[in-house]
Amino acid sequence: MLQVSDALLSELEELHPTQRAAVLHPGNVVLRAGPGSGKTRTLVARAAYLLETQISAFRGIACITYTNAAADEIRRRVLQRGVRTDGRITCSTVHAFCLNEILRAFAPLTKEPAPQAGQVLGDKATQILLQHCFDRVGIAETLAQFRTGESTRIRRALACDEPLDAFDPREVQAARLYEQELTARGQTDFESMVTRALRIVREHEPVRDLLHARFPHLIVDEYQDLGGVLHELVVALHDLAGITVFAVGDTDQSVYGFSGADAKYLTDLADRGDFRDLPLDVNYRSGQKIIVAAEAALGTSRERRARDGAPPGSVNFHPVEEGLDDHARLACDLAQQAEQQQVRPERIAILYPQRGRLLDALLAELTRREIDFLYERDDKIPAGTLSRFVQRCASRAVTNYQIHTATADARPDMLRRAEAPPLAQLEHALTTLRTEARLSPPTSRLALLRTLQTCLDPQLPYPLDASAYDWLQRLRARLRLDAIAEQHPDKDNNTSLGELAALCRSKGLALQDLAQGEEVIGKILLTTYHSAKGREFDTVILPGLLNGIIPRNVADRGKWRQPTAKELAEQRRTFYVALTRAESTLHLIYGPGYHTKNGYWRPDGPSDFLIEMYRRLPATDSSEQQT
Repeated sequence: MLQVSDALLSELEELHPTQRAAVLHPGNVVLRAGPGSGKTRTLVARAAYLLETQISAFRGIACITYTNAAADEIRRRVLQRGVRTDGRITCSTVHAFCLNEILRAFAPLTKEPAPQAGQVLGDKATQILLQHCFDRVGIAETLAQFRTGESTRIRRALACDEPLDAFDPREVQAARLYEQELTARGQTDFESMVTRALRIVREHEPVRDLLHARFPHLIVDEYQDLGGVLHELVVALHDLAGITVFAVGDTDQSVYGFSGADAKYLTDLADRGDFRDLPLDVNYRSGQKIIVAAEAALGTSRERRARDGAPPGSVNFHPVEEGLDDHARLACDLAQQAEQQQVRPERIAILYPQRGRLLDALLAELTRREIDFLYERDDKIPAGTLSRFVQRCASRAVTNYQIHTATADARPDMLRRAEAPPLAQLEHALTTLRTEARLSPPTSRLALLRTLQTCLDPQLPYPLDASAYDWLQRLRARLRLDAIAEQHPDKDNNTSLGELAALCRSKGLALQDLAQGEEVIGKILLTTYHSAKGREFDTVILPGLLNGIIPRNVADRGKWRQPTAKELAEQRRTFYVALTRAESTLHLIYGPGYHTKNGYWRPDGPSDFLIEMYRRLPATDSSEQQT
């Protein structure tokens, strides 16, 4: 074991004893990390500890995350620890790991061709092919746009040899046909990339040996969001390749069941005798009142506690007399009150469960009052990692303008709050995109950093209302993004730049409208419960807490039905995730009912989740929190 540096030793001493035990444990670990428990700090400390003291300079670690943003954040924070990485940490999504570190890296050894330009199907292409398969098996009336999640679950069950009794036999037939069509067309998608990677690891001992030689340690974040195939891949890397696994997750935050994720895999891993199961019980984010309210909504007490000395926070119940327009007005009132109490706008979030009448009312009221807000248009921005890169570049440019125009007094706080992507992070993302597109690497990393700086940190920064279209065209030219789009294996990336440019022009988007998924100084955030996962705010406002909105019925084959017990439990967990985004203040808005888009009044009353939460709260809390 190498010597622990003073910086790392200081970091370890500051950790909670359970966090320290997780970092220092020599074997496999399952870290059950609740909201605000410092799981990212623990994960980063584990990575730094392994790189600095346990692994030679010729080997490294792999870190698998659920999103590119999470991968970027972990990589950045490891570098901030002063650990010499030099390519020794590979931090990426599961799909990027399978594509780059298994399918491509070992193609010459396995004789299996790696995906080429445009061969990895995106969401749209997947739906088109799935609809073709539905038509072929005689269920043309089944619309693929509503059944991709079910098809994914079936394909994962097939890959893991799990029972198929719960699925429609015709859809099982369509899923088998879908796999055959992918093979016949020489195409793949994100799901089949993982399946192929799993098969390669299981069947090729030399691949396993080489993976272990390069990555003796594997870190997996948000394990509860993994499906069966991804879980089997982790198990294969551990059992067959001998790789040590550090898995982080929280069964209470498993909210992607519609895509085939299942928290049972985290539990299965924790139950193994060769893993140490450690819980993080301290919440460093929220006040104790918010923690108690969230666990009451969950229906299960985890006995988590706030950090010592933390303010208790406040949970406020707000009734309205009429429908969703009243919810929107009160939500805006509360947001403006928070600003008057010196809460910065970007530290305020208005969250909603899904698109519909509630979102329409919120958008109308925020716009009418001319409140500065950022609405994350996840339904409009084209998919793909190249589109995501452009959005993060926009965030860098927007933040540069805000800091440039800030007063001297405001600037330090804005620098702290903005958290714009560092140039080095953007350079790494761009280099990864070029590598995936099999383009030649840049002549020098320094030259690429300077080009990015020229594009995003100019002497005369772009104003916030500058044309996103004009800015995008300049970025495409300077960074040669069209070459990446043309050669990238992800089909979404092949078309995203053109679609993004068309969207910017047709909608007249400003530069700040592209800054998705990042804090924008001076703007309240309006987003979904799901999109808020992994983020934190001083003040969280939850309007529309009504039966029919949360919990809600489920769309199934073009019709609506009552949620199953499993689906209802997931909706409850999603509500729990929304509640636990709040640090200091939580506002809950409810009423007698709401009007549908067709004008029909639904008098279904306050959300059952809210009523159950209120009843479970201690009498002193529930009586004091009414307004």
